[in-house]
This record gives sequence, C-alpha cells and structure tokens, in this order.
Amino acid sequence: MQLTQFSAFELQPLPDGASTILRLLAAQAPNWPEIALVAARDPALCLALLLADPLCAGELQEGLNSALRKRLERTGADLLRAWLLGLGHLGEEADDTPDNSLLRAECALHLAIETGYPRTDEAYLAGLWRGLTGSERWRTGQRPSLPALIHDCGLPPTLADALEVRGLLDEQIAAAHPLIALIAAAERLVAQDWQDQAAQVARLTGLESASVMSLRTDVGYIVSGHAAYPPAPPTAGRPSAAQARPRLIDDPYRSAGMLGLLTAAFVDLDAATVRERLNIACPLFGLRVAPVLLGCDDRGVLHPLLTPPDGSPEALIGELGLRLDDAASCIALSARSGQPAEFTTQTQSPGRSVIDWQIARWLGHPGFQVLPLGSEEDPSVALVPTLGRQALDSEMRWRYVALLGAAARALRSHHRHAREITERENALQARFRDHMRKLAHEASNPLTVLKSRLGMLAQERSADTPLQDELSLLNAELDRIDNLLRNSADLPAQSPESRACRVPELLLDMRTLYGEPLFSSRDIQLELRAARDVPPAAIPPSALKQVLLNLFRNASEALQPGQRLIVSVLPLVNVDGRNCLEIRFVDNGPGLPPERARDPLSPRPSEKGGTHRGVGLSIVREILAKWGATLLCRSQPGTGTSFQVMIPLEEVG
Repeated sequence: MQLTQFSAFELQPLPDGASTILRLLAAQAPNWPEIALVAARDPALCLALLLADPLCAGELQEGLNSALRKRLERTGADLLRAWLLGLGHLGEEADDTPDNSLLRAECALHLAIETGYPRTDEAYLAGLWRGLTGSERWRTGQRPSLPALIHDCGLPPTLADALEVRGLLDEQIAAAHPLIALIAAAERLVAQDWQDQAAQVARLTGLESASVMSLRTDVGYIVSGHAAYPPAPPTAGRPSAAQARPRLIDDPYRSAGMLGLLTAAFVDLDAATVRERLNIACPLFGLRVAPVLLGCDDRGVLHPLLTPPDGSPEALIGELGLRLDDAASCIALSARSGQPAEFTTQTQSPGRSVIDWQIARWLGHPGFQVLPLGSEEDPSVALVPTLGRQALDSEMRWRYVALLGAAARALRSHHRHAREITERENALQARFRDHMRKLAHEASNPLTVLKSRLGMLAQERSADTPLQDELSLLNAELDRIDNLLRNSADLPAQSPESRACRVPELLLDMRTLYGEPLFSSRDIQLELRAARDVPPAAIPPSALKQVLLNLFRNASEALQPGQRLIVSVLPLVNVDGRNCLEIRFVDNGPGLPPERARDPLSPRPSEKGGTHRGVGLSIVREILAKWGATLLCRSQPGTGTSFQVMIPLEEVG
C-alpha cells in the first residue's frame, strides 16, 4: 500500500488525549478498551491508527472501539508510547480554537441511530474528521486527496464525500447520499445558534423538532460529562498548551526515552512479527512508502533482512548481489561509512552506478535516501523511497533511523539466533550419526554370529519344514534389525516404508514369531480369526507391528495358564463416516484392576513390577493416533478384557 501525499506523523492529537493514553500505557497491564475509547474521541489519533492498519471489509460492523482496540494491541504499548512521545516536533503552537469534533461526531452518531442509518460508526467518523479538512494545518501543507485517504483507511467513498462537500443547498443535500444530510445536520447542531437551526435539522433528517432538541441536549450532556478525558495529575512546571516543544534531537531525555521504547517494541520478535509491527509503525512515523532494509552477510553481500515476496522490488534487489565494497554504489558507501546518502535519477541513463539506478526504478520513485542503521562490524542500511527531490531534514532522519534501526537490530539478532540454532543442530546431528554408525558397527558382530548359527541349524534340520519357515522369519527379523541400525544415522530414510499393510498376513507372521514364547510356553491359547479378502489398512507394517506386539505382551502377562486370547479381523466397520478395519482382542482373563479400568490408556506406574513402566497402552494410542486410528478398551473384573483397534482402510486412487 502506498499512502497519499500525507503523513500520519504530521497529525497532532489533542494534548489531553495523548497524555491520557500515555498514562494508561504506563500500567503493567494496559487497559486496552479504555485506551481505544480515548483514541476514538481524538480525530488525529483515530485517523492515524486506521491509516497505519486499514480496516478489513465489514470490520467496522463490530464497532469502532473494537477495531481500534485490535490495532492498538497489535501496535503494542512500547511502540505506541514511542510514537506519542515523539509527537509535537513540528514546533507549531497549539490551536486554541475550541474543538467541536467530538460533539459533531456524537451528534452524527445519534442522528444516524434515530434515522435508521445502517452504518452508524461511519457517521461518527465523518463527524469526527469533518474539522480536520478545514484546519489551518492542512490548508498550509499539501492537502491529501480525501477519496484516496478514506480508501487507505478501508472506508467507503460515501464517507469521503461527506467530508469533502461544503456549502450545499438544502435541496442538493436532500438529493445526495443520506450520510451527507447527517453530517450537514450535525454541523448545524454544533453551531452557537443550534436552537435556531433545530427546525432546519428536522427537515434534513425527517425528525420532529422536539426530538432534535432533546437529542442535542442529551449529546451535549454526554460530551461534557461522560465523554470527558480523565483529569491529568498536577505537575509542577508543566508547559502551557501554547508552548512549543523543542525538537526531539535537541531533547536528550525524550530522545533517549524514544530509543529505549522502540528497542523494546521490536526486541526478541521473529521476522514475521517484526514485519507486521513495522508495517503499522512506518505510516505512524511518516514513512509513506515502506523502506527496504538491507544487511550484510558473511560474504560481504547486502541482502534484504526481511524475506521478500517473489517478484517484489526487494526480491530483485536481493538478486543483484550488491557487495559492501562496491565503489560506485551510494548504498554500499553508506553501509561502509555509516553516513547517510541519497540517490536521484537525473536522467534516463544509469550514470555511475547501474545498481542504484535500477533500484530507484524498481522502487518506482525519483530516488531514495540511504540511512545507515548498523555498525562497522555489522553494517545495514534502509532505503527510503523519496516522493520528491527534497532531502529529509535532520529531525525526520533521526526518527526514521531510530525506528528502522530498532527493527533492523531485532532482525539481525533473530537471524544470528536462527543461524546458531542451525549450527548446533547440525553439530548434534553429526555427533548422532557418528554414534549410530559406531553402534551399528558393534551390533553387526553379534548379529552375524546369530545369523551364522541359524544357518547351521537350518542345514542340520533341512528336512524340518516348519522349522525352516521359523528360521526364515527369524533371519528376516535379524535383517530388519540390521537395516534399522544402519539406516538410523540417515535422515531421512533412504527408502520410505509402505504406508499400507495386510493385517491377516502380519498377524500370522507374528504368531509364528511370538506364539511360542508368549503364549504356548505358558499354556495360553492364541486363536486368530480373519475374514477373507480383507482390504489393506492405511498404516505402515512397522507401526502396526509395534502396536500388536504391545497388546500381545500385555495379554501374555495378564492371562493365566488355561486361559485364551482371540484376535479377530473384521474387514469393514464405519467410524465417524470413515471405512475402517477392526482388529479385536478378546480374552477371558482377570480383567483390569478397577483403578486402571477407569482410564486404561493413560500412562501411569505399572503394578507388574520389574522393568515395567505402565506406558505400553499410551504408546499404542499415540502410534494409532498418528495414522488416524483409534483404540477402545472394555474390561470386566473376573470376566476378561477386550481391545478394539479401528484403522482406516487404504484409499484406492
């Protein structure tokens, strides 16, 4: 967004409003609703906040105070205090003309309510800002384009029209948009002779004259009492309102306070939050066009401190590879010397530095100011596009450097912190890979011995077909352990595992491996039941194997000799609208203890003793949740326990 020829920093708030907000911001926990209420009463503060952070479509329907509160909270207490502390730098004497903005705004608001105008807060804003367009400050400077200004706030053009038009006849007002009539009526109600104009207001609005008189009386009471600012505490030696404040750079106390507040406003923020806060701060501090912040990397190349969008001017600047030691560029010179510089396109030809000429063209302005922000050890600069050929005065340059320097320091600190984290992670990963390679090397020796012994056993019992099948499965498991150890040092895995498995085949393999040690040797019966043509489940075999092994072990440890575990596979059940496969574990054991049965899936100390930690079922639930599966448990003391595992079916593309 590019603002019009207008600086929100030039808006001078009412002294009482600014001082009230500063007092409220000094609290440990600022009262944001109260601060928003004060800002809503001040034409300059309200306009500056909406220019810095424009309204979204329909946002004003939630209420002006709510919209201002969001912007105040996003800006933050430190940045707001720094901005308010720096206001009043223009050396102008305060305008002693009575301010009727709040009275006009409240009249417009109540007239909108009484007449049924649908967007009452727009009427309030039109009344609040009506006085700004006719002020001496705006007449002597470059007057902004009101339609563009209102557009930059995110407000409709009807409000701009209500601010722009003056001196219309009653018949012209009657033919115009209703908001124009409301503001014209509000203007008459703030006049000294408003009682004499009540009948005219009644004709403009369609209200009864008595209703208009009552409305104006009520609004006057509200503005003089309930809407008044909190009284400021007495301060000895306080300057009068008409007394001009010295320039900020000539006031060491204010300048030090502003620098400290700006540093606090950006410190410890990540890059995205710095960008968001800077986007709000730049319009507040008078930067009509967002600057480009450049920092120097380890290779001596200047690059954007904020990651730029593809195709943006910042991204193109990053592609230039501008070196800090470039002898022709004023940008590099300013970064090296720590002195401000400027570039202006005098002609269509590039001149001495093609890079500076291209950057000015990409920024879309006649030139740019280069403001040094860093130190000799950590150089950085800000490129501030200039709307004209007039150089920045020392006061505004100091303010820009204070604001942009705080943001640049926060970004450089964030980048250093991120780089340090990356370096630590890389070093840790290198140590981990080295450790795992050593572990895999040491583990290969016993694995080789086991595989050799199994091979010898297979040769000795070559005629024993069942034994050969078991030995084949054991060899496959040993190979899997070897692969896991060897691949554990590689991130990511070289060959990703399938995300689907066939459950009946996996159960048969696991019964072959674990049926004897877990069940048969303890005289526990294990029975498998599976329907034909069971579709694949959407879970990797290794994950499901870990789930099944945990459940098998739990059953083996809980059941007594002569008891049994039945594992059934049901091919199609519907869970929350998804087709799933169900694996059901049912035993006739003692059941879970009552205190465990109330919450069987959460980790808690195990009652089995030894090395048991009581986390098996919670791990099972976490593994299943990762793949969109669920686990249900039912247990009856003395009767048995059942577990139901619901796994989504593999989607066929």
